[in-house]
Amino acid sequence: MTKRYPEWVNTQVVVKAIKMKEKGILSKQLNLWIENLLEIEKK
Repeated sequence: MTKRYPEWVNTQVVVKAIKMKEKGILSKQLNLWIENLLEIEKK
């Protein structure tokens, strides 16, 4: 299966997504993307 996201990501975008995730305002799809990208385990 091929990856559906780029091999590289912009650091500013990732940092902003992490901050939005911490505030709980990240969309469900982007939340799943950042968790997958950073290999975050669900609690």
